[in-house]
Parts: sequence; C-alpha cells; structure tokens
Amino acid sequence: MGSIRERNQSGQAAVEAAIVLPLFVFLILGILQLGLMHQARLLTKYAAYKAVRAGSLNSAKVEEMEKAALAVLMPMLSVPGQKGAYIPPVGSAAEFQAKWRDVSGNQIPGTSLKHAQVTVCGPTRSDAGGGGPELDFDDPRNTAPTGWKESHRTKLRVQVTFNYRMIIPFADWVIYESTRGRELQKELRMYRKPTDPKNQGDKPDRTESLLEQAAAQKIYITPIRATYTMRMQSNFFLNRAALPGSNECVFPFSYKGKAP
Repeated sequence: MGSIRERNQSGQAAVEAAIVLPLFVFLILGILQLGLMHQARLLTKYAAYKAVRAGSLNSAKVEEMEKAALAVLMPMLSVPGQKGAYIPPVGSAAEFQAKWRDVSGNQIPGTSLKHAQVTVCGPTRSDAGGGGPELDFDDPRNTAPTGWKESHRTKLRVQVTFNYRMIIPFADWVIYESTRGRELQKELRMYRKPTDPKNQGDKPDRTESLLEQAAAQKIYITPIRATYTMRMQSNFFLNRAALPGSNECVFPFSYKGKAP
C-alpha cells in the first residue's frame, strides 16, 4: 500500500509540475522582456527629443532626424546571431562604432521595417501657408502671429517609432500574439488597423501587414512611439524637404479635435 501511495503522489507531483512549470517559465521570461520594453520606451522618449532637435537645426530633414534617433536607440538595437537575435553592448566608442556599422542602414534584417522611423506631424503645408520655397524660422510674422494656430507654424512636431524587436524566446511570441488578440479602443492601440466597417475613423496602414510578415519569420516586433515639439532653428525649404500634406502620425494632433 505504501509503495502505491508513493507512486500516486509522485504522479500527482509530475502532473502539477507539468502544469505550473510553463507558467513559471513564462513569468520569468515575460518579466525580462517587459523590463527590456520599458527601457526601450524610455529611450524612445529621449530619441524623440534628439530627433526633433536635429530636425530643428537641419531644416526638418527626416534622414537627419532618423540618424539622431538611431544613435540614441543603439543600446536597445538587436542584430542577428547564430542562435537568434541579441543586443551587442555599446559600452565604449569602439563598440558603438562597430554596432553603428551594422545598423546604419536603419533596416531590421529580414523585414521591410526601419529600426527608427520619424514622421513629421506638423507643421503641414497648409499650416506653413504661402507658396514660396522657403519659410523663415525667425520671421516675426511667423514667430509672433496673432492666432494660436499660427504660432505653431515654425514649431516642428515629430513622432518617433522605435520598431523594437523582442528577443526573449517564448515571451516574444506570447506578448506579440496577446497584443493582437484584443479589441482595443483606437486611442490605446500601438498601431493602426486597416479600415473596417466598425471603425470608419481608422486609416489604412501598411504597418500591420509588415509586422505580420516579420512575425511569419519568427521576428516579433513591437512599435514604441513618442512625440516631441521644438521651435525651428533653421528655415523650412519647402521645395527640397517638403512638409506633409496632412498629419500622418498615429496619434495625430489637431486644432479642431479631429484628425486632418
């Protein structure tokens, strides 16, 4: 009887372990992954500041802003390795230069997504007004207008999207799938869904399809976004670095309460 009872208890313990162990493993891995995502979020906020500063000094050139954002995000950028993606350290100038060579193309390997993407939220072409090729940042008519809306004519507003590649095995897949298995309000989403009959206010976007294409290759990416505004310290050259016709940011700023 004693041996039978011991075998029963041993079998029960094995079943309990089989049920609890995957949850425990995910808990540990999930905490690690969420901690990295929190760090990525903090860096994205700083990257938005550095990007808009670079844009204010370089006539709102997107390529210069993306370089500035990429340099800030270097500590969190992953590169492919023999056993999966990993994050090389950037503790010295030599390590930074070596990693910069690997990621300077600003393209996530195996995908059509950038590591750091900058979107100009404003001013738009209609905000800038006029038909000339150049908008003076220090012209009193632009820096001290009579209306509140016009005061933003020489304020550059950008949104930085850090397409963060999750690298913790198992946790990356679970977190990626769980964030896409829920119906969230538009304001709470981290990406735009294609237009559907239930959400006529949504705009079609390629982001979701690109994320799904990457996920099909077991590359799980979470877009993390931050915005920043700064007054220009150089002129807008509307014929060379054209301002957008409308606000294309995920959370668009509007003067009338509606997205343009």
